[in-house]
Amino acid sequence: MGTLVLDIETASPFEEPPEHTNDTEHYEWFAVSLAYADDLDEPPETEVLFRRGNWDDAYTIDLYERLFDWCDDRSIDRLLTYNGTWFDGTHLLAWAREIDATTTREFLARTEALFENHVDVALAAADEYADELWDDQHILPDWKAYQLAGIDNDSVWYDDYEFPATYLSEIDDRGVQGKHVGQVLGERYVDNVTAGIEDTSVHRELTRLLEDYCLSDVADLIELYTALGGPALNESYRRTAADIDY
Repeated sequence: MGTLVLDIETASPFEEPPEHTNDTEHYEWFAVSLAYADDLDEPPETEVLFRRGNWDDAYTIDLYERLFDWCDDRSIDRLLTYNGTWFDGTHLLAWAREIDATTTREFLARTEALFENHVDVALAAADEYADELWDDQHILPDWKAYQLAGIDNDSVWYDDYEFPATYLSEIDDRGVQGKHVGQVLGERYVDNVTAGIEDTSVHRELTRLLEDYCLSDVADLIELYTALGGPALNESYRRTAADIDY
């Protein structure tokens, strides 16, 4: 039974989203991380697909096409996400609907089909480790869920990459976080691509950092799914497009 793991990365190049909002109008699709295994016990194959141009719809369309091409080459029976009901599914479905409204594509139907057998592992982790949730939390950060499950999920540290001294000066944390991608790194990557400087050493290093971070989001999710119960989770934590507010 083939298992796909999916995680999107977004940026907000035009307007910083208000705190606690998840409105798609504030987000642009920057990258998608993928992992796939025919068997739950196998190490998954992985891939990161990055945006190949500016923020025009043409490059969002290109990302959808490459995502679906990658999926079409594999026998997928189950999709796993971590918090995909709230984030990944919401935005993928909303962008697909917007593109379908102005083109002849049928991305919405294909995205709905992808989420037909979607299991949101974050919901299972929140139930399993409910005592660890803060009063205002609905799910655990993925790093915390991995820690509680005893799974070594790699962190990504800025010190492991070589950048000019001021290149990422607006980031003052040691480790890469999702908010850094949304506020700085995703937009920086797209700016570099748009400027045609992909061959520079600084862009290659930024790409290496982002690939490592993106893969850390998907490489171990099958193991977490298995640790929390595996296929026994499917009925309780299945969330289709009909369950997602977009």
